[in-house]
Amino acid sequence: MEWHRDRRLQRRMVLALALTVVSWAGLLGPVFWVLGLELGLVVAGVVLLFVLVLAREADRLAYLITKAIAISHNDYPKLFETTARLARQADVARPAVAVIPTDDPNALSAGIGDRTVICVTLGLLKTLDDEELEAVLAHEFAHLKNGDSAVLTTANFPATVAVTLVNGGIRNLGSRALLLGYAGAAIYLVLLGIPLLVVSLPGTLVLSRYREYAADRGAVAITGNPTALSLALGKIHCADPKPETDLRRVAGLNAFCIVPPRGRLLVPWTHPPTHRRMRRLRHLAAELEGTAPPDDGS
Repeated sequence: MEWHRDRRLQRRMVLALALTVVSWAGLLGPVFWVLGLELGLVVAGVVLLFVLVLAREADRLAYLITKAIAISHNDYPKLFETTARLARQADVARPAVAVIPTDDPNALSAGIGDRTVICVTLGLLKTLDDEELEAVLAHEFAHLKNGDSAVLTTANFPATVAVTLVNGGIRNLGSRALLLGYAGAAIYLVLLGIPLLVVSLPGTLVLSRYREYAADRGAVAITGNPTALSLALGKIHCADPKPETDLRRVAGLNAFCIVPPRGRLLVPWTHPPTHRRMRRLRHLAAELEGTAPPDDGS
């Protein structure tokens, strides 16, 4: 299977761009309404600059949030050699490789240009065999080749703000909030976040979910092994839930993970359902083998 530009992704990107404009309008519109044009432009400029910095510093943020540890060839020779080979196959600069010290199996990539990193957890290295690990790494290389880190950071920012507001308000509601007198502020956060979530979520769903499908296809284009990626996704998804302290290692970069971590107040709105991804990969395997697609009830 040859690597080629995903035309469906490009069309979906046009729709996602329109929805992203709507979500950003939902985020910045109230700022202009409350502060006026001049001060609103200042605040909007600061927000946009902040997002640009986030996109540029995504690799460093990945290290900071996940506590990932950069590795060398001597630390994990096979992992290091596999990423070097996949970089040549995908025709991208070899990214830094880091290991996240958590037993929750997952992987993510972040960064742009010559500043990129692929992070895998210790749990992933323990859970997958060599072919499955290669397929997961290829998925992350597809994200890097498509420039998904910067795109998703920018497009998902309004929805991330909305989820943060809603989650923050919910966490602060309760008897303690009533005693301290800030229940009203917590309710205000929820009421502010819900409308923003309504207008920003469609763009996130359209863009983020389809880019996961595109990265799955990109991984197959690199490795030619859709079955290995399907098996890997199943193992990651079905792994026993880890304690909340373990999940937080990757939860901060939920949108960048190959499978969204499961945990309290974590909503997998950035990814399509894993079983649908696996089903597509099984059909793709049948297509490559020239056999009839599996009858999986779809």
